[in-house]
Amino acid sequence: MAVSPENLSRALSVLGPPEKAVAPETVWGQTEIFYPERWTKRWPKNLPLPEFLERQEKALSVSRQRLFEFGESIDTPEDAVSFYVAVCSWGTGTDAQQTYRCVQPLHQPGAPGRLLEGLKVAATGSGEEGYFIFDHSGSAKVKGLGPAFFTKLLYFAAGRPAPADTRHPLILDRRVAAALGWTKTSGWRTSEYSQYLDLVEQLQERWRPDLPTDVIEYTLFQAGRGPNVPSI
Repeated sequence: MAVSPENLSRALSVLGPPEKAVAPETVWGQTEIFYPERWTKRWPKNLPLPEFLERQEKALSVSRQRLFEFGESIDTPEDAVSFYVAVCSWGTGTDAQQTYRCVQPLHQPGAPGRLLEGLKVAATGSGEEGYFIFDHSGSAKVKGLGPAFFTKLLYFAAGRPAPADTRHPLILDRRVAAALGWTKTSGWRTSEYSQYLDLVEQLQERWRPDLPTDVIEYTLFQAGRGPNVPSI
C-alpha cells in the first residue's frame, strides 16, 4: 500500500473539487446520538460508571468538538474509561451490535490502565507511536479493541488539528479504506497506518493545504458510506 500516483489520483477523485471541500467546523460539528442503556446493561461490575452514563436521559449526543474537549484532561484510569466510552459512543451511534463490541474490551483485566497508557502516548507522541502501542504488540493493547476504534482514540486524544499538523493521527476504518480502494479493510500494521498518513499528507498538499487533514478523513468516510438504500 505504498503511496503511488494511482493512489493519489483515485483519492483526489473521491475528494472532489477543492472549492467544494467542507469547512473544518462541519467536521468538528459531526454529532452522533447514542443510548446509554446499551452500555450500562453490560457494564463490568468492577468499574465505576462514567458520569454521563448515570444520567436518566434515554438518549445522549456527542460531537467531535466535545470529544476534543474531553481529551484535554485524561489523568486517571477512570478518565481514560470515560473518554473511551464517549469516543466509542460517537463511533457506534445507535448501532446496538457495535456498542456491545465496544463494551467487551472493558471486561479485560487491566483495561483502564492500558487505555490510560496508550492515551498519554497518543497525546504527546506521533501517530505511528500511538498506533504501535495500541496494536497487537503494544503495551496498551486491549483484546477486542481494533484499529477502527483505537484510531478514533488517537485522533481525539491528540487534539483538534491545525492545517500545519500534516501528520496528525487520523481515523482509519473500513469506510475510509474502501473509499481509498484498499482491498485490506481491517487489521492494518503500524507501517500501513504510516502509509495512510503519508497519503493524507500528500493529498492535503495537492488538494487543500489550507485545511486540516481531518477534513480529508471526513470526506473519505462520507464517500465510503455507500449509496442510501430505499425504504420498503
